[in-house]
Amino acid sequence: MSNSFLGVIVLVGLVLTILLLIFIFSSLAKSKEVLKAIDGTRFSRKIDLNEYEFLYERFKCMYEDNISSNQNNKNDKLGLNKSFVRQIKADGFLTLNSLITNKEQFKKLAELFDVSEMSNT
Repeated sequence: MSNSFLGVIVLVGLVLTILLLIFIFSSLAKSKEVLKAIDGTRFSRKIDLNEYEFLYERFKCMYEDNISSNQNNKNDKLGLNKSFVRQIKADGFLTLNSLITNKEQFKKLAELFDVSEMSNT
C-alpha cells in the first residue's frame, strides 16, 4: 500500500469519527429537553407534562391553604367528603375499618385520576 492510500483511509476514518460524535452529541442534546409544569416539576415528554398539569388543576383545590367556601364548593364538585380529603392529606387510614368504609370515596378518587377525558376539556 502506498502512503497516500493509507493517508486517505486515516482521513476518511477521522472524518467519519467526527461525524459520528457530532451525531451522538446532537441527539443527546435533543433528548435532554426538559419541560416544566406550572409548579416546577420537570418532564421529558410532552404527554406526561399535559397529564400532570391536567391532574394538578383538578386536584389543587384539595391542597390550597385558604379554607374558604369556594374551596369547599370545589371539593364538593370533586365528589369527595371533607373527612376523606382530610384523611388523605394528614391523618391517613390507620385502621382497616377506616380504609374499608371509605371504599366508595376511593372509587371516586380513582375516577378523578382518569385522564382519558383530558382532550374533552
